[in-house]
Amino acid sequence: MVSKNSHKDRSECPIAFALDIVGDHWSLLVIRDLLFQGKHEYKELLESDEGISSNILSNRLKKLHDCGIIDAIPHPDSNKRKLYYLTASGKDLIDVMVALGRWTNTHMPGDVCFDPVVQAKLSEGTKDFKQNILEELAMWEGKYLKQS
Repeated sequence: MVSKNSHKDRSECPIAFALDIVGDHWSLLVIRDLLFQGKHEYKELLESDEGISSNILSNRLKKLHDCGIIDAIPHPDSNKRKLYYLTASGKDLIDVMVALGRWTNTHMPGDVCFDPVVQAKLSEGTKDFKQNILEELAMWEGKYLKQS
C-alpha cells in the first residue's frame, strides 16, 4: 500500500520508494519494537515510550501489513486479539535499523542510545547481534506460527 502520490510516481530512486513505505517516524518505531524489543501485541506496541496514538498505530500496522513488512496471526488466548511479527522482508531491515542507531550514537549530541538490553547485545558485534536477534525471532515464530 503505497499512496498514489508516492515517490515511485515521480522518481525511480529506490531510496525514495523505500521512504514511502518505512520512512515515517512511527513505522520505523513499530519495526524497532518488533525487531529488538520482543513486542508482538497491539497493546505492547501502544505502550512504547514514544506515545503513539491508537489510530496512528492501527494505520501503521495496516500499512506495514499491506506492504509485506509485517504479518499477524490470531492471539492464542483470544481471537479478538492479534500477534504481529516481521516477515522475511521486515527482518531484512535489521541492518538498516542497526546502522541508523549507530549513526545516531556517533553523530548526534546528547544522551541517545539503544535500549540497554539491545546495547549490551550489540556490544558483542554486529554479526553476532544480528544472528542473536534473528534467532530470537525464529524461536518466537517456532512457538506461535506453528499454532496458527
